[in-house]
Amino acid sequence: MKSICVTILVALSSVPAVTAFARPDPTVERVRAIAGRAEIIEDIVGMAGVDQALRTTMLEATSKLPPEQRDAVMKPAGALIEAQDKLHTQRLKAIIAAHGWPKISETSRRTSAAAVTLANHSSDLAFQRQVLALIEPLVATHEALPDDYATLYDRLATVDKRPQRYGTQGTTCKDGKYAVPTDLEAPEGLEARRAAVGLQPMAEYLAALDQM
Repeated sequence: MKSICVTILVALSSVPAVTAFARPDPTVERVRAIAGRAEIIEDIVGMAGVDQALRTTMLEATSKLPPEQRDAVMKPAGALIEAQDKLHTQRLKAIIAAHGWPKISETSRRTSAAAVTLANHSSDLAFQRQVLALIEPLVATHEALPDDYATLYDRLATVDKRPQRYGTQGTTCKDGKYAVPTDLEAPEGLEARRAAVGLQPMAEYLAALDQM
């Protein structure tokens, strides 16, 4: 009997220690999660690509036109963009209803940001509020981008006639240049709030707008 036990122990010692107590590698699990959402990622990023192509095309073309011709182009082009925005809103709503918000760990930073861009360009205020509520707790766990939250927060604040917190919307013009918005919550803390969510200093932001 003793020799049998020894034989069993020797046999067991030669078997690699696997499986029962092995933990899944986090990188492998994240790749697995992303692969499982490939169609969702492609859909969201694809919609955002269309969104940006439409807007860039219109802005680049109209910026070269004299003011008296600009409106004649922007009005019909804007109507086409608005119609596409509505289609994007419906598709994004369906994705969220079926799969939840596209978290960074399950998709990518680009996908999460693309989804917020689509929500920002939606004319459905109830949907925008839903998205803001969804991403607010995800920012704390690094599953949504804080600057995306800031942009959508400010957009809804301006709609509601409330002071914006981060100064991302409704910049005004002064002496032919962009200026700091006047509807700010506690203006003295603006730069600290922008830094906290990863936004560039206001002066740099305004300079970039002037350059565009």
